[in-house]
Amino acid sequence: GVDVLVLETTRGATPRKEGVTRESEIERFLDELRKPIDKGGSCLIPVFALGRMQEMLVILDQARKDGRIPNCPVFCSGLGMSIVDYFHEISKYCTQLNFDRKVLRNLGVLPLPDHMEPGRPPGINGIFLVSSGMVVDHTPSYRVAASLLGDDRNSILFVGYCDPDTPGGKLLETRNGEEFLFEAIDHVTQVKARVRQFDMSGHADRDELLELAHQASPRTIVLHHGDPDARQWFAEQLAQAPYQPEVIDPIPGHVSSANPVGWRWHQCSGVRLVSECAPPGVNNPRGVSKS
Repeated sequence: GVDVLVLETTRGATPRKEGVTRESEIERFLDELRKPIDKGGSCLIPVFALGRMQEMLVILDQARKDGRIPNCPVFCSGLGMSIVDYFHEISKYCTQLNFDRKVLRNLGVLPLPDHMEPGRPPGINGIFLVSSGMVVDHTPSYRVAASLLGDDRNSILFVGYCDPDTPGGKLLETRNGEEFLFEAIDHVTQVKARVRQFDMSGHADRDELLELAHQASPRTIVLHHGDPDARQWFAEQLAQAPYQPEVIDPIPGHVSSANPVGWRWHQCSGVRLVSECAPPGVNNPRGVSKS
């Protein structure tokens, strides 16, 4: 059986809404994407560089082939474009990843227009698929957002999680008509663009992860990658499990120990778990080590 299960808890505080599926969210996203283009505006899609940009390129390519989005310029920029070639190469040798960089040619992907300035139209309207996903300061998505936010013909569509303390998270909490400050560039603009968020997370739902834990029935479960309320939900659910696992919720910078077979687990910076093998003996009769 499983001795130690390291379990992500990202969506522990986020139950999926009834009737909402990934497919239905993609349909809703494509419906929203058409609106600014049909009005002669632009659409910003902030994306994470690793995985999400490549995924959205495939979705846009297929939607255009199916006639579900208008034919318009597609601009891409950021770290995600540097990762495209890696995804293309990995897909040749891995059946779990299916990506071909020809989507860039199919979509006619262009670099960002020169001299984009806050509060001014980009010069060429279209779809801006750029990182970072949370519109972090000084990234391409931050620049584009500062250009588009003050025009009601435009839209900003978030397709992933946004930390509340990031510019993207703050923008999602700002109502239409209120002022928004792009602090890094000292630019204030009224929110006129249509701002929407879609549940297209790449993380498993909390019920799926809980079921995985139940199937594995490990002796020890280490919770990680989640806000306190998300980890708390998992801790409460796992406390009721009939197999009674030891549940460890590590504190960053502190040492946590789990000894189902004598391993010593160290929590490093709240992210990485490293195990050291304890000597064979009462707590570790097999003298095994896993990391």
